Amino acid sequence: MLRITIRAEMGSLWILFGVIYSQFLAVSSDDIVVACGGFVKSDVEINYSLIEIKLYTKQGSLKYQTDCAPINGYFMIPLYDKGDFVLKIEPPLGWSFEPTSVDLHVDGVSDICTKEEDINFVFTGFSVSGTVLSKGHLMGPAGVEVKLSRAGTGEKLQSVTTQPGGKYTFFKVLPGKYDITASHPSWTLEQSTTSVHVSNANAPAADHLVVGGYDVSGEVRSDGEPMKEVTFLLYSATVKREDISGCNTSPVEGADSGDSTLAYLCSALSRDDGVFVFPSLASGEYTVIPFYRGERITFDVAPSRMNFKVEHNSLKLEPIFRVMGFSVTGRVLNSPDGEGVPDATVYLNNQIKVVSKEDGSFRLENMTAGTYTIRVNKELMFFEPVTVKIAPNTPQLPDIVTAGFSVCGQISISRLPEGMKQQGRYKVTLTHKSTDKAFIRTVESDHQGAFCFQAKPGDYSVHVSLPEAEVKAGLALQPQALDISLVDQPLTDLVFTQFMASVSGKVYCLASCDDLSVTLQPASRQGERRAVALSGSSDILSFSFDNVLPGKYKVSISHEEWCWKHKSVEVEVLESDVLGVEFRQIGYILRCSLSHAITLEFFQDGSKPENVGVYNLSKGVNRFCLSKPGVYKVTPRSCHQFEQDFYTYDTSAPSILTLTAVRHHMTGLITTDKTLDVTLTIKSSIESEPALVLGPLRSLEEQRQEQQLQEIELRRQERERRAAEEEGGARDDSPPIQEKADELTGPFHYEFSYWARAGEKITVTPSSKELLFYPPEVEATITGESCPGRLVDITGRAGLFLEGKVSPELQGVEISITERGAATPLITVATNEMGAYSVGPLHSDRQYDISASKEGFVLSPVEGTQGDFKAFALAGVTFKIKSEDGQPLAGVLLSLSGGQFRSNLLTQDTGILTFNNLSPGQYYFKPMMKEFRFEPASQMITVEEGENLSIDITGIKTAYSCYGMVQSLNGDAEWDVAVEAVGQGDCSLYSEDTVTDEEGRFRLRGLLPGCKYLIQLRAEGNDHIERALPQHRAIEVGSSDIEGVNIIAFRQINQFDLSGNIITSPEHLPTLSVKLYKSDNLDNPINSVSLGQSLFFHFPPLDRDGESYVLMLYSTLSRSQYDFTLPQVSFTSTGYYKHVTLTFHPTRKVPDQDVAQGSYVALPLTLLLLLAAYNYEKVIPLLLQLGSRIQGVRSMAQASSESAAMDEAKRQAKRQKARRT
Repeated sequence: MLRITIRAEMGSLWILFGVIYSQFLAVSSDDIVVACGGFVKSDVEINYSLIEIKLYTKQGSLKYQTDCAPINGYFMIPLYDKGDFVLKIEPPLGWSFEPTSVDLHVDGVSDICTKEEDINFVFTGFSVSGTVLSKGHLMGPAGVEVKLSRAGTGEKLQSVTTQPGGKYTFFKVLPGKYDITASHPSWTLEQSTTSVHVSNANAPAADHLVVGGYDVSGEVRSDGEPMKEVTFLLYSATVKREDISGCNTSPVEGADSGDSTLAYLCSALSRDDGVFVFPSLASGEYTVIPFYRGERITFDVAPSRMNFKVEHNSLKLEPIFRVMGFSVTGRVLNSPDGEGVPDATVYLNNQIKVVSKEDGSFRLENMTAGTYTIRVNKELMFFEPVTVKIAPNTPQLPDIVTAGFSVCGQISISRLPEGMKQQGRYKVTLTHKSTDKAFIRTVESDHQGAFCFQAKPGDYSVHVSLPEAEVKAGLALQPQALDISLVDQPLTDLVFTQFMASVSGKVYCLASCDDLSVTLQPASRQGERRAVALSGSSDILSFSFDNVLPGKYKVSISHEEWCWKHKSVEVEVLESDVLGVEFRQIGYILRCSLSHAITLEFFQDGSKPENVGVYNLSKGVNRFCLSKPGVYKVTPRSCHQFEQDFYTYDTSAPSILTLTAVRHHMTGLITTDKTLDVTLTIKSSIESEPALVLGPLRSLEEQRQEQQLQEIELRRQERERRAAEEEGGARDDSPPIQEKADELTGPFHYEFSYWARAGEKITVTPSSKELLFYPPEVEATITGESCPGRLVDITGRAGLFLEGKVSPELQGVEISITERGAATPLITVATNEMGAYSVGPLHSDRQYDISASKEGFVLSPVEGTQGDFKAFALAGVTFKIKSEDGQPLAGVLLSLSGGQFRSNLLTQDTGILTFNNLSPGQYYFKPMMKEFRFEPASQMITVEEGENLSIDITGIKTAYSCYGMVQSLNGDAEWDVAVEAVGQGDCSLYSEDTVTDEEGRFRLRGLLPGCKYLIQLRAEGNDHIERALPQHRAIEVGSSDIEGVNIIAFRQINQFDLSGNIITSPEHLPTLSVKLYKSDNLDNPINSVSLGQSLFFHFPPLDRDGESYVLMLYSTLSRSQYDFTLPQVSFTSTGYYKHVTLTFHPTRKVPDQDVAQGSYVALPLTLLLLLAAYNYEKVIPLLLQLGSRIQGVRSMAQASSESAAMDEAKRQAKRQKARRT
């Protein structure tokens, strides 16, 4: 039961207690169990509307969420299931509360929610955030200690370290002013302090804290030993010198970065331990270059340079620098005293490889003295090998000069002559121009036409030779030869191109040519048909065909809507271009297609329209020949309506002119007894046709009267004009003529017309503010075969009007007009802002009853006045909660709170809740019901004194339920079983759970439409259930609840079976037994089994309690005659079954032949034999009796073994039967 309390300013008032109590008792067990509520409290001003309260299961699934009342922080959550939950507060990021969550054990009896106790979350502070940045960057380092203290005190309140990126945050900070200080043991802080002012929200630090630089270190060694006084030069293209500190900024003589984009910053020397340090470098990209120079030569240090990037931390440079050999330099030139050759690859003894720089220089590092062969490779250049001797005193190598260059070109053939399938390989000759040098070199081009020579500098001529057959087929190249001069660079742009002619001409049109097409097709051989599209507003267009091989061709023009003097011309291409081909237009064609026989009027458009003629045409296509260009206007005359009132035909855009009748003219007449506003609505049976509204219409009588008044006015003006002309003549003393128009007398006739489609059915509905029409509407169908004429006749008569008002003036009062004796209202209207209403027209020959109603008001008729009412207001707020389809929504919990007032009510079948006797002020309401969202979801309202508010709330279904049962195999209900729905696929983040009731029924709420779920028993909380059948049920949620999802549950079996078998010789089975002990008591067996003649054994069932046991094998064989080992097995009674296998293989001992030992055994045996022989009369009966007893014992053991085997077989059969069941 949920108790509802309404608190007013006068004190605590218990209101509607009995109603509320009955409401909650009427709710079924499927609905709310209990409601949990409380306050979010704060000593400082916060925005409660930003805070959400969420209810989770112990497994972390979200069950419900709500927000707080913005005026007092009140919240309330409905619970539909008992169980364990976690209530969490989720405020804006950075806000702190205590506690952050509350564990709930809802049992419906003694929990905090059932006892109606408040669950409160207390605000403990905002967050203060900031960033420690690296200088010149938008990010910063981790690991900087940041301290928060009261402004001006220095007393540390909190201390944090920055996270990656430099961000830091202090939590639980109450409003006030604070100082923020940063520190680090090895980094330089350029700005270490800032401040913050916290008021009523999370606050950012006033300024960023800035780290000015980070320490960077490295190490240099030679043959494993540290090297001191090695200079390391620091360069950067982006960092400025003022952004670093702690190193020597003086330049180092002889040092060069080799890169003009790098600026020198400073240098550092390695210490005795080989370590060098740059104490403070701003974040950025750097290059460090080792520099180690002796008296005459610079020694190499590897690596020779190192690029590194200081981000937001200290940096140790890797790898270690190592001092290597010396360096020598050289150059690669394109000619003696010429320019350097860049990007040339230099090989030293075919091993060391370097690439020359832009100026052709190169550097060989880590060198040792010796003789070397240098080879150079460069694309399109050729070099001779050079042998040099390298020593520390010869750091400069002789220049390496290019020996020759490549001469390359391309033979370009864009069109192959007829008969050639592919471009051939042609002979290309390179000839030296000098008379004293007979240098001729010939190569063959590839199939793509490319060729290449290798030659030394000089003047040459290049010529291409073509096969005779291809020359006859029309193949020719230009130029015939190329003269070149090879100096200090390769030549790669020689080109020989194919010679082809062009065919051109003009098209002459009567007007604008617009779009045309001219084609060229070989006439004497097979070949490709080529076309050129022409377009333009001129009456003369030019065309041209390029790349035409010699031969005869046919040139044609295509334009089907025009007439031409010649549509084709033959031409022949020989050794030059073909010019002057002409095409001339002589006329136009007009085609007109008519669906019906009608009259058409033709006009020629121009400055003065020229009537061409009127033609009575029949159905079909008519063909016209037009000699003049221009636009023609074609107008149909008929009782049918076409798609256009008139059509145009433009000779510049020829087409078939098609005229099809689409509508047909019908008329109608409305006859009334009064001249009032008459409006007509014509609705068509064609969905695409919108309703046509005509009116207000004017009657024929009104039009005739208006025409008479115009004629009278014209005659009066004519008389006045004549009188003015005759002024001064004979005076006319006759009285003036008084003319009047005819009086308007009924009946009155209103005519209308409509253009309808063939087969269209129309509904004509007249309307008027004061008239009623008979019939109210008329239907008519238009066949379209002929002019329909008048199809509608309607009569209109004046109607009755009912009027009244509500006092005091009250808007929105529902006025119902009911015919006398009828059960339902005829018309319902609402009063306007003046409290008045008017209803009509109504049938004047009937009687009517008038009633008024408005929620929150009592309305009574005013005596002596029909239709007037007096209103009396009630105070309160009424909520109407409906579903999307307008039906009342029951079971919605609505929370209303304001000031010290809070109330929670549950809707019944009407969906209406009323809160009465509310004090003036602001209130916050929120409707809640699982599987629904509401519009509005929540809202602040203001209730004035004596005011009665009505608020509509719409519930929108957002999720659905799954109903089912959990039963045992014999149909008994399984109660308190945890059932869950686990989302699959894209819905894997969603899950719901519940427990079964006393009848085994369950309801899983909040399943989202479009999601697939597995319905199954939950792994946690079902310790008494062993398994379920089926293990899970798959469902897909649509747009309705799912029922009939039933599950069979099997309870745990608390029994553990133990069996085993022996691997041994059958002769030893009678001597064996198996004993079972608890592991903590090996002295007393809890059970024992003798094998007899069976290899299999079975123990009575044990409890499945997880105890530890030991199984041991025993034998009666004499250890004096046999050697054997007795196996044992340890196990725990978990699971349901354990089977063990024991192995027993004894071996017989070999007799000892030692005489002395045998004499010890023979002596007592001899004495026993002598004693038996002396007393044979007593011994023989004893031996016979002993033999019979031994035989009896053997027969009993055999019978016991057979009985145990029978019992074991029965037990096995029972277990198999149970398993099948």
